[in-house]
Amino acid sequence: MATSVIQICNNALLDLGEDAIMSLGDEGKAAGLCNHRWPAVRDAVLRAHPWNCAMAQAELAAATAAPLWKWEFRYVLPVDFLRIIQIVGADGNQVRDWEIQGGIVLCNEDAPIYISYVRRETDPRKYDALLDETLAARLAATLAYPLTGSTSLAQACWTVYQDKLGEARGVDAREGVPESVTPTNWLGAKLGGR
Repeated sequence: MATSVIQICNNALLDLGEDAIMSLGDEGKAAGLCNHRWPAVRDAVLRAHPWNCAMAQAELAAATAAPLWKWEFRYVLPVDFLRIIQIVGADGNQVRDWEIQGGIVLCNEDAPIYISYVRRETDPRKYDALLDETLAARLAATLAYPLTGSTSLAQACWTVYQDKLGEARGVDAREGVPESVTPTNWLGAKLGGR
């Protein structure tokens, strides 16, 4: 597993046939591109799946101002929020009708609500080996054209990323099933719901 962002970036650069970098602040083009593209690539890959290492829960209190129309309550999302997996009301039932607008959850569920969400995990030591490989592959696909000028290499790297993403998702999903898709009884399992 990678122990740093630099290690993930270097894996991507080496896959492209580029020299490794010492830091994101290095003078070269590769370091500058890694420094610029890494946050967006990390967030995109983390949003692509409810990775076990990036899951979190939060209790949200309603904001004092109500939405202008359609919804009754507003809830501010955590600053590290990337993607909602599930919302549950104070009664323990899943909230099914909601939407997100500008970092705010809008719904008709009275406070508090509880969310299960994908957070922006910035510590690469918490990523498993397959997620490291997936991040490096997406970064390589993103950097391929700017560094090499080759659209065919960029496309080949994107295909590698898709393959690694599928493998990593599969293994990660087998290590834990999101609560929202786990039937709580045999009838729920038979009907495909809760």
